[in-house]
Amino acid sequence: MSLKETLIQALLIFGRSMDLLILVRVLMSWFRPQVWSRETQWFFRVEEVVVRLTEPVLAPIRRILPTGGIGLDFSPIVAAVLLEIVIQTAVTLVAALPVP
Repeated sequence: MSLKETLIQALLIFGRSMDLLILVRVLMSWFRPQVWSRETQWFFRVEEVVVRLTEPVLAPIRRILPTGGIGLDFSPIVAAVLLEIVIQTAVTLVAALPVP
């Protein structure tokens, strides 16, 4: 596998991983336990990791995107679309690089 193919695969894996983490974060927010207990501590630990990994992507979008007063956070949808555009653009650029 060439360096170009490896880089393209890495970009695609990164994009899919971020998409999955954003989806997991959304689902976790829907099914969040009401209280912290010994039985639910695993959930909160996983949630903390997911939030730390996705917040750098979601926070800037959340600052720009208005909530519309209804309290719904559309930043995960916007992030997924933007991430897809950025990854596909990067893959196209890498694919266009001349092979040494």
